[in-house]
Order: sequence, then C-alpha cells, then structure tokens
Amino acid sequence: MIKKSFNFTQSTEGELTLQKILILGNSTIQKRIRIEEIIKKSPNAEIVTLSPENYVNEDINNLFTMGSIFSTNRIIVITDFNSFKIPYQEKISSLLKHYENTFEGTLILDIQKENKYLKEINFDKKIETMIPPPWKDELWIEMLKDFANKLSKQLNDETAEKIIQFVGKNEDLLYEEIKKLSIYSDMEIISIKDVEDVSTHFSTANYEELCYDLATKKLSNSLIKLQSIVKSSSFFPIALANYLYKYFLDLYAVILNGERKTNYNWSEVMKISKESMVSQQRVASFLGFNFKNDKVKKINIEKLYSPTSIEKIIIYIEELDRSLKTGGEPKVLFPKLFEEICLGDL
Repeated sequence: MIKKSFNFTQSTEGELTLQKILILGNSTIQKRIRIEEIIKKSPNAEIVTLSPENYVNEDINNLFTMGSIFSTNRIIVITDFNSFKIPYQEKISSLLKHYENTFEGTLILDIQKENKYLKEINFDKKIETMIPPPWKDELWIEMLKDFANKLSKQLNDETAEKIIQFVGKNEDLLYEEIKKLSIYSDMEIISIKDVEDVSTHFSTANYEELCYDLATKKLSNSLIKLQSIVKSSSFFPIALANYLYKYFLDLYAVILNGERKTNYNWSEVMKISKESMVSQQRVASFLGFNFKNDKVKKINIEKLYSPTSIEKIIIYIEELDRSLKTGGEPKVLFPKLFEEICLGDL
C-alpha cells in the first residue's frame, strides 16, 4: 500500500539525508509498533511499503533513484526481507549499498536475522525485537508492561501474570488483550479487577489445556474441562470448534516436518517451528519438550498419530463446525468428537 503526501525538503547544506534502520527479530507485534512510531515522527512523508507479495523488479530502481534538487520526504518500509526471492534480496541489498543519499527520508528493513546480503550495508540504527523464550516468565511480564505503556497504560507484575494466565504466552493474543483492557479501564493503571471483568476465565490458556488432553487421548480429563467450559456464560461453540481445528492443523504441520524421533532438543524445536510456521511453544508441547516451569510434563504426541489420522480429525472437526452452524447441539457434538479421537478410529 502506498500513501502519498508530499513534503518538499532539503537539508541545510543541499545534501539529501537518508536514515537506514534495520529491525531484527521474530516479534511481529513489536516490529509493527516500532515502525508505527517511526512513521508518526514524519506525518507528511510519503509511505512506501515493499513486500515479497508486491515486489516488481522493473520498479525497484525508482525507489532509490530520486536524486534532484528537491526531494520528497519518503519512508520506505521493506517487510519480511527473508521471504524475498534470493535475486531480489541481492538486488535490494546492492541498491542500498550503492545509493547512499538519493532521497530525503527513512528506510526501514524488517528481517528475522541479518543475512549475508546485508553485511556490507551501513545501517544508522539496528533494533532487535524478540518474542521471549517460553520459560522466561519475567521477560513476558516486561513485554506485556511495555505493550501497556505504548497504549498509555501501566501494569504491575501481578496483573501482568494474571493476563498471561488467562491468555497464554502468545504475543498476538496478549497484545489484543492489552488493547481491550486499555479501552475498558478508566484508570491509568490496569488492575486485576479489570482483567477479571474483561478476560474470560475460559480463554486461550484453558482451550490449549483442553486440546492437549484431547490430543493425548485423555478422554476423562477432556470431558471434565469441556463440561466446565460449556457452563460458562461466555462459551461460544464455534469459537471452540475453530480453536480445535487450528490446533490439529498445527499438529498436522508439525508431524509433516518432524523426524519421528523419541526426543527433540530446543534447536530442533526451533527448526521445526520455522518450517511448519507453528509457534515454538506449541511445537515444544507437541514434541514432548519440557520447560522447567511446566506444570504438566509433556509427552511426544507425534508418536500417537499418522498424517492420515490427523487428516481424518480435521475433516471431522469441519463437519462438526457445519453442524453447529445449522443448529447442532454442542453438548452432544463435542463429546462425540472427543470419544472418536480418544477411543475411536480417528
């Protein structure tokens, strides 16, 4: 998407100034926040976003060759650089290296990890944005407090822990929860009462525990958790069906990219997470990788299923979803699904 709002400027000595910023890491939310902060500082700039989806090789030179006496104040945002085709990475890197100050403004390049194509480029600033490791509770709390601060709110550690308890260690969901709480709370400091008022008790963390019991074929535990969830006034059957569908779809992706091993180390978990595009925490749970602060010792679920069996479960959940949308009774449909997964041929 390109926004055009021209602001003709020139530096005091007649030279154009281009600031180059490299944003590293695997946190999409933190990257988005930092990019928005940079853009807000130049409200009249022309914003150009270049991504693997909208790259046009013939037009790329125009982004870096605007040398003239007057130059539009421009911000170029290059997103997800790792996903560009190698020839395009080489082309962009070459342009960045050879065209130092061809227009007035800022260039922001977003990449997970700095690669060989960027080594010779002199960036004015490098910003690291990382999702905390699942076992680093204190870093998750600090990240959550930072999210609140960006929204002009404050959190103490206890409140942050309560939010994580409800939502789970999922960056996207946590940020959405903080946004919701910042709108709800009239006070500068978000309280535990605000969290209890706004955050449903049967939220992501509870659904994740239910799905794990189901995937490990613990029928009794699964039915007990389901019964509690169904009794909640905030229970939405289709939302649970969608969560189950995504959970087993992620399990399918991990099984396809796994190595059918008994045990996995952390580097292997990270590798499979990247290849399957499933969160590290969920991959660790699927493959039986346990953290020190895990309340429940995980087993390797990969050994319990074949790709074909997961395909059958996904199809069954799709059929359940259609039944719910046509008036099916969730108190009947979900237990039947659970029994098929835990005891049947699925």
